[in-house]
Amino acid sequence: MVQGLPMVTESRGTVMRFSSAQRVLDVSEIPCVNSLPVAISTIEFNKEGTHFAYGNADGIVSVVEMGLAEESEITHARHTCSKPYQSFLSHQPEFDVLKSQAIDERITIIRWLPRSAQSHFLLSSNERTIKLWRLSDVPQQSFTNMNFPTEHGCRRKIIIRSLSDIKVPICNTRPVSPSVRVWNKKEFDRAHSFCITGISTSTDRETFFSCDALRINLWHLNVTGEVFSIMDRPLDSIDDRTHLVTGLDCSNVSPSIFAYCTNRGSVRLHDMRLSTSCDLPVMVFDSISPDEPNIWTLFVNAFTDVKMGQTSDRFIYTRDYLTAKVWDTRMSTSPVETYPVQTELRSHLSVLYESELLCDDFKLSVSSDDRFIVTGSYNRSVKVFDRHAMQDPEYSLIMQNEEINPFIDPFRAADEPSSFASVLSDTAELPWPRRIAEGSKSGDSALGSNYSSDFRFGMDMGCRWLQVSWRPGAYVVAVSHSDGIHLLEALC
Repeated sequence: MVQGLPMVTESRGTVMRFSSAQRVLDVSEIPCVNSLPVAISTIEFNKEGTHFAYGNADGIVSVVEMGLAEESEITHARHTCSKPYQSFLSHQPEFDVLKSQAIDERITIIRWLPRSAQSHFLLSSNERTIKLWRLSDVPQQSFTNMNFPTEHGCRRKIIIRSLSDIKVPICNTRPVSPSVRVWNKKEFDRAHSFCITGISTSTDRETFFSCDALRINLWHLNVTGEVFSIMDRPLDSIDDRTHLVTGLDCSNVSPSIFAYCTNRGSVRLHDMRLSTSCDLPVMVFDSISPDEPNIWTLFVNAFTDVKMGQTSDRFIYTRDYLTAKVWDTRMSTSPVETYPVQTELRSHLSVLYESELLCDDFKLSVSSDDRFIVTGSYNRSVKVFDRHAMQDPEYSLIMQNEEINPFIDPFRAADEPSSFASVLSDTAELPWPRRIAEGSKSGDSALGSNYSSDFRFGMDMGCRWLQVSWRPGAYVVAVSHSDGIHLLEALC
C-alpha cells in the first residue's frame, strides 16, 4: 500500500527548506523516433494528491502514483517519491477539412475529477477536442488445479473418463498486483474554433468549463452533443482592444463562480446565479489601463494563468510575464500583493521579443492552505513565495545539471539491497533527495543573479520551468520543463 504525506498544517514565520525529492522523468533517457525528444506539455495533480498526470507532444498521457520512499540508509528519513501507474494514447493528429488545418495531437491541458470508488477520472485536451478518461484498478486472480491446464500458451488435451478425473479449481489467496484499465468515456468536440486555452472542473461534479480565445463553454459530463456558450464573440468584431481569453478557473467553494484572464492584463469574475452571460461580470480587475497604447506594456502584463483560492473565493492569483499577483475581491482597483519573478528582464524586452520568449506560457500553482505560490522561470529557476512571511518571502530554487541518474526504485522490497548506496562512503550524501541551492536576490546585479551580463547568450532557453502543480494536502510541488519533471519537497 502506498502511503501519503501528512496534511498541511498552518505555520507562520517558519523558514522552509526545499529539496529535490525525485527526478520523475528525463525524456533524454527515453528512446524516441527520429532522434527527437518528446516535449512535456502539461502536468497536474489529482484532487486527493495520490496521483499526478503529465502529457507530451505525442498525445500520450502518463499517470504517476505518489508515495513515500524507503528509509534512507544515511539520513534515516522517508521522502516523497513516485512510480509509474499507467500510460495511454489520448489524442492523435487530425485534419480539419473545412478549415484545411492540421490539428496537433499535443496534450495542452489535463484536469482531474474527484475520485469515485476505485476509479480515477480525468479530462485531457489537445487544441480542439476534450476527452474524459476513466482509470480503474482491476484485481487479478490466478487459479490452479485446472481441468485443462495450459502449457506454453496452449491448452493441453485431457480425457476425462470418470468423476474422479474432474478437478476443482483452486483460487490462489496470495495477493496479486491489480492491473490498470483505461476507458475513453466521452469526447467533447466541435465546440471550439480556436486553440483551447483553459479547462476547469466545477465543484458540483457534473459540469466543467472550457475556453478558447473568443469563447467560453459550459459542459455537462454526461452530455456530449450539447454545450452552453457563456461567451461567444464573433470573429468580425475583433479589434486591437479586444480581450482574448488566456485562462480560466472555477471556484473551489461555489459551482456557480468562475474567473477568466485575458491578454490585456484583466481578470473578470462571474457568478452564474446573477447572469448567464459574460457581458456582465461581477468584478473586473485591471492591471493596466484599458486604452494602454504601449505594446511592451501589453506584452508583459498579459496574464498567462489564473487561479482561485483553495480555501475561499476572496483571493485570485494571476501570472504575467514578469510577476505573480494576488487580487482581493474586496479591493478590485489594484493587486494587494505583487511578487517579482523575473522583473530584471524588463530592460531586455526587445531581445525577448525577437527570440519569441515573450510568448512563453508560464503557469502558477497555489498550496492547499493558500500560503505558498509557486511558478517557474528561466535558467533552471523555480520561484516559491510565502505569503505569510514578513521578510524575504521569496525562495529562488536553482535546479542543477543532471550528469547521472542514480535513482533507485523507491518501492523496492525492504530486504532488497540498494546497489547505489552500497558504493557510497558513510559520510556521503544521497543525491535523491538533496538540498536545492537558493539563489541570491535579483538586485545583486543589473540582470539579476540568474542571468549573465551577455543576456542574449546567457539565457538557458532549454530549461524554462513552464508547468507547475502543487500537491494537495502536502508541501510537494511538481515542476517541469520540456525535457523533464522534478518533485520538490519542502522540509519544515
